Amino acid sequence: MKRFTDTFSVGFYCRPSKKTAKGTSPIQMSINLQGERFFVSLPRQAAPRQFKKMMASQLPNDLKDYLKSIEARLHQFQTECIQNGKSFTMDAIKNFIKAGYTTQGITFQTLIDEFLKSLRLKQKAGGMTPKRFRKYEVAIAHFLEHGDIKPDMLVAEIKNQHILDFKHYMMSDNFEPGTIAGFLQCLKSVFLFGLRNELTRNNPFAGYKIGRKYREVRFLTEEEVQRIKAKEMPSPGLDNVRDLFLFQCYTALSYCDMALLEPKDFHSNEEGTLYLRKNRKKTGVEFFIVLLPEAVAIARKYHFKLPLISNQRYNNYLKEIGALCNIDKPMHSHIGRHTAATYLLNRSVPMEMVAKVLGHTTTKQTRHYAKLLDRSVFDEFKKLL
Repeated sequence: MKRFTDTFSVGFYCRPSKKTAKGTSPIQMSINLQGERFFVSLPRQAAPRQFKKMMASQLPNDLKDYLKSIEARLHQFQTECIQNGKSFTMDAIKNFIKAGYTTQGITFQTLIDEFLKSLRLKQKAGGMTPKRFRKYEVAIAHFLEHGDIKPDMLVAEIKNQHILDFKHYMMSDNFEPGTIAGFLQCLKSVFLFGLRNELTRNNPFAGYKIGRKYREVRFLTEEEVQRIKAKEMPSPGLDNVRDLFLFQCYTALSYCDMALLEPKDFHSNEEGTLYLRKNRKKTGVEFFIVLLPEAVAIARKYHFKLPLISNQRYNNYLKEIGALCNIDKPMHSHIGRHTAATYLLNRSVPMEMVAKVLGHTTTKQTRHYAKLLDRSVFDEFKKLL
């Protein structure tokens, strides 16, 4: 009966069946552990017949040293596992190879630190907003807390099953589909960063398609918009917020882009039609918006300098306005943008034109707005365009 140490062997092959147009084939390493065999293609090539002869006689010194060093490291790894009481399995060998033939490898915490460091540099250069940076931090924190992952865990040990388990946790905890997809996309970026920078060879997202399901788009009807417009507000503060919200409904601006508007951003063509042309804060993509008469009236009321407040206070006031106007829908800053976008699409304004108004990079982002048919408060929009 063979001893345990005799059941482990390492061999090298150069198969003619994998020959390239140049007549060479990649050198393969064969690992045999207790009857289970595993093949690894090495980053070296040779002519198959020549390699077979050289194996029987004498390999070139550099290739001989390369193959011997790999074999020695594998046998050393076997010894270390036995000495430390660790299981010497085929999975352990695969992780050892993925980590660059080292038992140390890179830990997940090290990968996180390097990834966030690169994002901070990007943020400092103006290529990323603090809000976007925070999304990566939150996704990583959730993964560490609920993904059965520890910071000192080797990246090579993180499997596709860890990703699936994390997704199932989020689904069972009633996370929105869009939030789940966003978290997974952030995590995928971490591992792709490791691959691009040769910090790891492991990508647990390999072969895994995230997919993205958009939330239901909520928007106001024409009657609801008119109800808000006609309602007498009990205070100047609510009156200002009402004007801001209507301006969003007439322009499809997000609150952060509306907050950055300055008088110089309002342009006029030869016919006297006012329009907005600027880059979005979130993506840097240019938007182009022809202003409806209602939007022009609001802008002129405040001398093209809108009375802005914090987004949090704005949303709180919108909830109060919703209650005053008996609107049974979640009132928040983005519902104004949804209202404008959905109405434009439902009035047969071309998708490409609506994407330009919204500042979307592709029409794919715009399509999820077109959900329901309704009459539009923007009957004149196409004429202006």
